[in-house]
Amino acid sequence: MFKLNIKYVVSGNDFTAMQLILLNQRANPKQKLLTISFNDTDCAYHLSTLLSTYKQPLVSIALIVVETLIQRIHDPTLSIPTIYVNGELVVRASS
Repeated sequence: MFKLNIKYVVSGNDFTAMQLILLNQRANPKQKLLTISFNDTDCAYHLSTLLSTYKQPLVSIALIVVETLIQRIHDPTLSIPTIYVNGELVVRASS
């Protein structure tokens, strides 16, 4: 196995971030891998190292999607909107 000198990673989801952290701990235990990911899933609580994750407001996103689809069904000429939904940064270390 070879070692890469990577210190920071942005991951698309918590599960992938956890796999990268665990792989790094086995390959290079003295170097920490600082990682941020998305989803804030329950599995991230079981990690024994720091994991920053962006908690997406899934219920709010789902409601907005349904409302937008209903509006477009009633009026297909509506322009496609750009919608922003605020999430929350969560930083945690589990035991």
